[in-house]
Amino acid sequence: MDMKHIFRQSLLIMILLGISSSIAWAAGPFPVADPGAPLVDYNKYGKFHGIGTADYSYEVTDPAGLAQASGEGIYPNEQSVLNDPNYQKVKDGLDIPTASFGLWEGNPDQAQTNFYRWATSKQDPASKLYFVAKSFEDAQMWLPALKAYYALLVQFPTATRKNTGDSWSWSLSLGKQARENIIAILRDHPELGLALKDCDIDIENVGAADQKIVRIHPGYFVRAVAQTAPNMGQILRRRGNGKVQLVEYQNHHWVMNVDGKPYFIQGLCYGATKVGESPDLKNMAGFPDQDTPEGVFDSWVDQHKTNNKDADDPTVGDPALVKNLGCNTIRLYYGAKSPACLERFCKESGVKVAMGVAFGAYAQDSGATWEQGTDYTDPVQQQNILDVLKKMVLQYKDKPYILCWILGNENNFGVACNANKYPATYCDLVERACRMVHELDPDHPVAACLGEVGFVPKMDQFAPDLDIMAINAYRGSDGFGDLWETIQKESDKAVFISEFGCPAYFNGRGEDETDQAKYLVNSWKDIAYNRGGGPGVGNALGGFVFEWMDEWWKAGPTKPANVHDTSQGQWQGPFPDGWGHEEWFGLCSQGDGKNSPWERQLRQSYWDLKKLWTGGS
Repeated sequence: MDMKHIFRQSLLIMILLGISSSIAWAAGPFPVADPGAPLVDYNKYGKFHGIGTADYSYEVTDPAGLAQASGEGIYPNEQSVLNDPNYQKVKDGLDIPTASFGLWEGNPDQAQTNFYRWATSKQDPASKLYFVAKSFEDAQMWLPALKAYYALLVQFPTATRKNTGDSWSWSLSLGKQARENIIAILRDHPELGLALKDCDIDIENVGAADQKIVRIHPGYFVRAVAQTAPNMGQILRRRGNGKVQLVEYQNHHWVMNVDGKPYFIQGLCYGATKVGESPDLKNMAGFPDQDTPEGVFDSWVDQHKTNNKDADDPTVGDPALVKNLGCNTIRLYYGAKSPACLERFCKESGVKVAMGVAFGAYAQDSGATWEQGTDYTDPVQQQNILDVLKKMVLQYKDKPYILCWILGNENNFGVACNANKYPATYCDLVERACRMVHELDPDHPVAACLGEVGFVPKMDQFAPDLDIMAINAYRGSDGFGDLWETIQKESDKAVFISEFGCPAYFNGRGEDETDQAKYLVNSWKDIAYNRGGGPGVGNALGGFVFEWMDEWWKAGPTKPANVHDTSQGQWQGPFPDGWGHEEWFGLCSQGDGKNSPWERQLRQSYWDLKKLWTGGS
């Protein structure tokens, strides 16, 4: 038993009880008839076993006392909510979640209803705790939310919840997500005066059949120390000696310098695809493959969202809109066929380019067909991939707008390639590519784009010359949780988020700009919090929002490319309805499509990000 854990947790409870008048328990928009204690001292009601090991467990010895301290709706207190007078008034009209309900907690504007729905459901206790906590969070009842999330951490740290009963479905590690949500609440609400210490849930292959628990420590709350800028110390080392350098300081924070000045990526995955065009139809054209692509330099803003170009709707062009947003970098996935188009765009917008190459993803660059998929064990295909990369680097390395090179896009997921089956072989090829690029172009660093963090240890082991970990991550509306810490533990490299985003369409509600904006804003706040010199981990170099505008072909080859898809969604993930609606991720829409590719309807997320990136309105 960890006596330090017991002492610290008990001490904090006493402190909180002493200041309960200054931190209101039920200060949110709905009352709780049985609030319980401000926070629960689990040492009073049970025993911790195996703290910090894979054999961790919490044994309840006083269930009645724990239920009383927990308050209604927080396990094991499942009775108080049934006696709540407000619940009695609405119980007959509640839509109680069933096993197939999925991950969506309900409309966040109806937090009290959601609380009652989940607290009285027949779901497993861990799922109930998670969504009860989420309901409190939606109601801005921060202490109850913390208490519910922490109850999940203590009692059910390894629980998972699949979005459906299908074996292939996306699943959520509830324990890890609870930890991440606690971190986000404490990060955004320093007025609570709390910090979570020593919480560690290390689970390999989260959500997979071969999931393996490595260690569990639920951690403990302490009084937070006022945040100040860290002392970064002296420069420990540099990666690169050219125009773009990565600098690591003694406190292991990373900073990107461009021409000797700090540069933090406020990035955008930019593209402009005309409605009706699709790679499946082989009719896609435009940016940056044509010198003057339609709708890029002559786009107009549909200010009133009438789907008509009214007299006061300005023709401004995307470069001006991107500049106004405060974006300083765009990500291109597969290079650029038109240097003239790219140069004009960068000159007018002022952005730099993170230039990408498929590197065998989706059977591109290798010479393989889609049906075959790229085979990274084939020397001929390896050379084809390197040749494509070399040609791109030689063509663009001296352009003033180049910031870095990005190899691949989620190649580790194995879509039309076998990187997932041969990780060491794939990472060896990344290492060869890095050495080649560094020789050809000493001015710009090299990143490799991974889907999430599972490949990070392999990449660190087999590709030491890789400069940056680029991670596509979609972890929910509270940010990226332990992503930064995980990469710092498993690699000595800096990281940027090469994709993060949220659709603006949700099942049951239709188009919803507000929740999309909330998701993106919170994600960005987390990225900025973890930048070098910030209060967080300090290895973040910035991130790229996915994406600029809705693309109507992304529902898949069986759906028409000239119809804005409103079906269930293409993939499952941590979004308000549990689904990623691939055609609705844009910061701007194309309206009803009749004025594509020129019309831009700017969503709330555009304006909210602009406030963060520029401080403007």
